[in-house]
Order: sequence, then structure tokens, then C-alpha cells
Amino acid sequence: MEKESLTVAIGKLAIAGEQAGFTVEHTIQLLNSGLTVETLIELIAWRLERVPTRLAPYAAPSCWIV
Repeated sequence: MEKESLTVAIGKLAIAGEQAGFTVEHTIQLLNSGLTVETLIELIAWRLERVPTRLAPYAAPSCWIV
């Protein structure tokens, strides 16, 4: 059962990574180069939450609040 849970978790991480723009190969390279799984998850979350560049000027809150 534990191995099955690990397999599911790794699959979800791979899918989230791809949605954030990382290939599975790139994700493996990052981990092999010393990036921790915790930092990888934070990086994926950051990339999934950020506003697309083309919308950034319109989505950012204005600093001119009256």
C-alpha cells in the first residue's frame, strides 16, 4: 500500500511540474543537481500561481488608490 501511495504522489508531482512548464526530464535534472523536493514543490506552486506575462499589466493591483 505504501509503494502505491508513493507512486501516486510522484505521478501527481510530475503532472503538476508539467503544468508549471517543467518536463519530467528537467524535473529529474533539478533534483539530481541538489534541489530538494520541498523546494521543487514551492517552485512548481510559484509558477502555477503567477499571472501570465501578457496579462500582468492589467492584473496587477494599482498603487494609485484614491
